Amino acid sequence: MEKFKIYVHHYYTYELFWLFFHGLEIEPDNVPTWFRNYNRWNKNIKVKESVILNGIYKNNKIEIEFCNEKNWDKTDGFHLFDYSIKLLEDGLVSDRGFNSNLMVETNNKNLDFLNSKAKVLNNKIHYHYIDWEGHDPYIMEGWYKRMSSKIQFFVDEETTSVKEKVPNHHFVFTNLIWSFIYPNTLGVRDYYFFGDYLKYKNDYKYKINVPIRRMYGDKEAMANIVLKLNNPTISVTQSSFGDENQITPDTHKPTPYRKELISKIPKENFIQKRGYGIHDWGGEWNSNNMNENMWKMFGISEVCILFEHSPTRDRILTSRFSAVGNNFITEKSISHILVGKPFIPFYKETIDFYNKWLTTYGKKVIEFPLEYDCILDKMDYIDNLTYDEHKWNEFVEKLKIYVNNLRTQLIELIHENNSYLDYVISDKSSKPLSIL
Repeated sequence: MEKFKIYVHHYYTYELFWLFFHGLEIEPDNVPTWFRNYNRWNKNIKVKESVILNGIYKNNKIEIEFCNEKNWDKTDGFHLFDYSIKLLEDGLVSDRGFNSNLMVETNNKNLDFLNSKAKVLNNKIHYHYIDWEGHDPYIMEGWYKRMSSKIQFFVDEETTSVKEKVPNHHFVFTNLIWSFIYPNTLGVRDYYFFGDYLKYKNDYKYKINVPIRRMYGDKEAMANIVLKLNNPTISVTQSSFGDENQITPDTHKPTPYRKELISKIPKENFIQKRGYGIHDWGGEWNSNNMNENMWKMFGISEVCILFEHSPTRDRILTSRFSAVGNNFITEKSISHILVGKPFIPFYKETIDFYNKWLTTYGKKVIEFPLEYDCILDKMDYIDNLTYDEHKWNEFVEKLKIYVNNLRTQLIELIHENNSYLDYVISDKSSKPLSIL
């Protein structure tokens, strides 16, 4: 049995442990949540001393040391550093959601620091950068030119658009899924347990809802199609988007056509975030949006049509072809899977992505009950389906079977496997130094 050492350059929390080291054989009681007379009464007090935990992963001993800024000089193990977690620890963000305004400044600083360490540590630096965005950071942020090839890079893009072979680019599926769950700053973990109650709801107002926050692109096209159908069982809801400074140039100055389109959405289908007192859901923080989403959006319709982006379509629509990354999922589909809510993604690529990784890990795959590439091309079929109660109920039942299987298999998969640790135990370049 081999032993591997991993230095984690972050303050210890049990949530970070499960984010990075899920799938490890370890007793839950040996993963402390607090330390006596230290942070027992306030979880926000940082654990500044080193915390060491040991476990087994696929017949390999794994020793983990949360050491924050210490031990960068150690050469007897790997060194893990996470971009998003660093933003949280430095108080630059309040949740796990991505912030493009901080991207350039903070990442340049991180790269300069990690590049300097790579001169001594060689291939032992593991830089985690899971951002839930549809861009390829290797291209968009110039990492393939600026990052030392000795730094191993762990991301949520399956591939990079760099034409040359990039051996230090690693897609980590299980860590991507866990990034939505821990650290639970967005409350997405709560969706899993909320599903135990939502499954008993049966008084939905609509059969299908298309939830939209920012009306642009394909979402604008979808709203136009749905409103023209004039089907009382298919709706469009729009959620308030408060701070215009956050809106992309495409939506900053709505066209007259877009204003007219929005005006056709029934007033009761406008989900207003700001309300009086107990009805006020706060600002445009990601945590507010996800909390409001769970309590307001899931009870509107039996089925949701979700806008998960398509890398293929993004490449068609954008002039920055090489900047588009192969990232297929966000909190939209993850939240629906965890809660067990029937959904139809805009593009079949989302379904193909999940099926691919269930198959890769030997998990059961249920066929999705709709053949399509882009749902915009299937709305006439969906429209007709809702008028036949027997066919509609049969379709919804198949959707439920699909999403419940995906929910069950995905949770099993991420508890049994760890994409990052799979790399650690297979890394031949550092194995001689890791054998103890």
